[in-house]
Amino acid sequence: MDEKTTKSVDLNYTVPSDVECDVCTGRKRKAEQSCLECVASFCEKHRDLHNILHVGKKHKLVAATGSFKESFCPEHNKLMEVFCRKDQQCICHLCITNKHRDHDVILIDDEVPEKKIKLGKMQRETTEMIQTREKEEQDLKQAINSFKTSAVQAMEENEKSFTELIHSTEMRHCAVKELILAQEEAAVKQVNTLLERLEKEVTDLKSKNAELQHLEQLSQADNDIYFLQSAASIPYLTKFIQIPALSVHPSCPFQLTTDAVSNLIKELHLICQWTFMTISERVKNIGIISAPLPQTYQELLKYAIKLTLDTNTVHDKLQLSNLDLELTAVQISENYPFHPDRFERRLQVLCREGLRGSPCYWEIECGTKGSWVNIAVSYKGIKRKGKQAPLFGRSRSSWALRNYGGIYEIWHDNKCQKSYTDRSLDCSRIGIYLDHGAGILAFYNVSGKLSLIYKVQTQFTEPVYAGFGLVGIGSRIRLCDL
Repeated sequence: MDEKTTKSVDLNYTVPSDVECDVCTGRKRKAEQSCLECVASFCEKHRDLHNILHVGKKHKLVAATGSFKESFCPEHNKLMEVFCRKDQQCICHLCITNKHRDHDVILIDDEVPEKKIKLGKMQRETTEMIQTREKEEQDLKQAINSFKTSAVQAMEENEKSFTELIHSTEMRHCAVKELILAQEEAAVKQVNTLLERLEKEVTDLKSKNAELQHLEQLSQADNDIYFLQSAASIPYLTKFIQIPALSVHPSCPFQLTTDAVSNLIKELHLICQWTFMTISERVKNIGIISAPLPQTYQELLKYAIKLTLDTNTVHDKLQLSNLDLELTAVQISENYPFHPDRFERRLQVLCREGLRGSPCYWEIECGTKGSWVNIAVSYKGIKRKGKQAPLFGRSRSSWALRNYGGIYEIWHDNKCQKSYTDRSLDCSRIGIYLDHGAGILAFYNVSGKLSLIYKVQTQFTEPVYAGFGLVGIGSRIRLCDL
């Protein structure tokens, strides 16, 4: 047999990837077709024999594949033609009446198109997710580089600032030293001049004293005429000059200077201590990714705090009740005593507690659905008196959620950041979450199922205080005890 014939014959035999003929004995030939009735695969020779033996019978032949036998039920050896949706598996018709009775079954030919549609959707979603994750991965890598660059820049700028501070302190140190030395030199020079004058005056006085002692001796003699004539020759006896007494400072004249420097150092230490705490908090809250918002009500309650209304800030037309936890807008003034912190133009109030550092959470009840309420956080220095005194959210120093009859607005720096209307939404109870360090302020509807109303992302530069504003007689809010 020549080489060409040998190769042709070899092609009829199987390789590992082929389906073997189930009839062949010894060396198996490659199967060409499979019979669905016989559940067997046949090479070209045995296929012809099969067709002769089963002529006239409805045996369905299909192309031989490696998964052919997997299409048959392992229990009943019948072709699996239906799909059980409950158990998510292919079964034969006999299985329906056995293990899959009353299950949701469908023909495989009908299930496959649906599965392909779902598969296509999942593939698209997976592709989109891959693209999203790849973008997030790229963004994170860029963020790491930016973060490192920012850290280096911060250290360089801080090094420059501290160097300038040290240089400035050294200059002040030298200036104080020069002042003391200059004052010492001037004062000593002045006193030395005075000492020279005093020494001359002492010499003159001693000379005069000697003359006076001589006159005293003459006054003791019996010759009065000689005594008077001698006294007449001394002019200062007729007019005595009084030398003013000198006032000498205590032994430590520079102690006041030392005390002033000591007080400066104490104040600087105190300022540095508080400022470093602020710096430390800000550094700890710097990150590449933001902390996620709490997703459940139980998570929010972990940060619950107790707030108290500052009665010194309450507007005269806000009535306090319920142990100073509830505010109601009234028509007749309450005539609270004067206080410089009191709101005089707007019906507003602040809480006592300054909020900073760790996350915190509080809730309020907003009264009836028609109430107009302003829920805010504000810096302490917000203007409270005069025509220019703003509503919460109408200044750079405050952030506010306004709620009126299903209309919700987020305000800051006199700009509406977000506005929408949902009159079906019951927001009679609102939760406020604050992460001061991360610059996050979030408002939640906690009247029923927890839902986020709006999240503000900003940067707080000082402690903030919870604040509330009311408009309309009868509008009210109540701080909730969590």
